[in-house]
Amino acid sequence: MQQTKLNEKKTLSAVILPFKVLISPSKAFNEIAQNPSFKGLFPLSALILVVIAATLYAFASKIVLNINGPTSLLATDFFPSWYTNVFVSTLVYIILYWSVFASSLALLSKMLGGKETSWRAVLVVLASLLSVFIILYAVRALMYLALPSIYFTDNSSWPPVSQSPEESAAFALFSQSWSSLSVYQFLNFFPWFALAWLVALGAMAIRALREVSWTRATIVSVICFAIALILFGLP
Repeated sequence: MQQTKLNEKKTLSAVILPFKVLISPSKAFNEIAQNPSFKGLFPLSALILVVIAATLYAFASKIVLNINGPTSLLATDFFPSWYTNVFVSTLVYIILYWSVFASSLALLSKMLGGKETSWRAVLVVLASLLSVFIILYAVRALMYLALPSIYFTDNSSWPPVSQSPEESAAFALFSQSWSSLSVYQFLNFFPWFALAWLVALGAMAIRALREVSWTRATIVSVICFAIALILFGLP
């Protein structure tokens, strides 16, 4: 009985450990490096899917199109296809962004020398960095819910076809309608804060895995983030 309870406690600890990275990163990374377990990656992955879905739904709830009068995007026939396409592309984008950042961290940190560690530990520790994207998209979902709806009188400008307001009438309308709002300004600022935290966590992860100096770990994390930023821009 006691052994069963002990096993359950260990399982629960392994599941929640990746989320502790957001609260006590250095301690969490050290614990994961010493006892890596894939158990915590399953709820982490599930939560990423949930926050992406919630963010896109919150955004869609603010789009009103001109279809025989004002009609919410949520009520249109093409909402499911739009939602599915954007959901998949967003998920792929996050995976690619993390993959480039994490693989760069793993390779460059190995070149630095330091403590040898298993690839299992490296994978589990670096996978925990995905928790930053959970916070980023959760905040976006809340911010979208706080914004007023936007009415597209010309449906030809929806959906957005470019990330540049100069090239997309939809993004120009977003800027025109929301740019003066503090919520929208925070929405544009927060990714920089989240990515700065990602760089800091990357340095902590490398230090926990390789036991190198803070200076070397930070330089590696900054370089790896620069590579991801150049390739993919801001998430």
